[in-house]
Amino acid sequence: MADPTVTEVAAQLRRFWWLPVLRGAVLLVLGLLMLFHPLDTLTAIVWIVGIFTVLDGVLAIISAFLDKRDTGIGWPVVGGLLTIAIGIVLLAWPHATVAVVFYMVAFWVILLGVIGIIGSIVSHKKDNPTWFFPLMFGLISLVVGLLLVTNPQTSLTVVMVLVGLFALVAGVVLVVGGFAARSIAGKLEDETKRVIEV
Repeated sequence: MADPTVTEVAAQLRRFWWLPVLRGAVLLVLGLLMLFHPLDTLTAIVWIVGIFTVLDGVLAIISAFLDKRDTGIGWPVVGGLLTIAIGIVLLAWPHATVAVVFYMVAFWVILLGVIGIIGSIVSHKKDNPTWFFPLMFGLISLVVGLLLVTNPQTSLTVVMVLVGLFALVAGVVLVVGGFAARSIAGKLEDETKRVIEV
């Protein structure tokens, strides 16, 4: 008889693999905008980063509620709400300076890192075979965030480049992780079928 835990994990991965892909796609679009379509004004950057931050927070919360078997909804929801709050503060701040935008983005990146690492630890304890990808995402985010905080920038161009590079790297990790989850689900399902046939 097939292991019900393996069957559950495969079904879970099959249902929700697209969520990290979607979040990754959002970050990739943000990265491409920052790097290849540079914005001329701080206001434009604030709006773009604010909107994308809110969107990422919403996707994080949706992901937490849909995929609660592996990580629970506590930490991911808190992270999503804080991310949305960062985006709203950016959008509502009428005269944000480059330094304000820089530190808000740095805090967002650190937050993503902490939540990613916590999520990977919980996933690993629950035998989720994709725990490595949130860990990699979390470590990259945390390191980048700490580097940002310890090297403050006031140049609009530098901030755009840094945000763009982070968003591209983080987006790639999330997209790869999502497709890897789908691949692992397929392999688990194949193994389950073989066990049933035997």
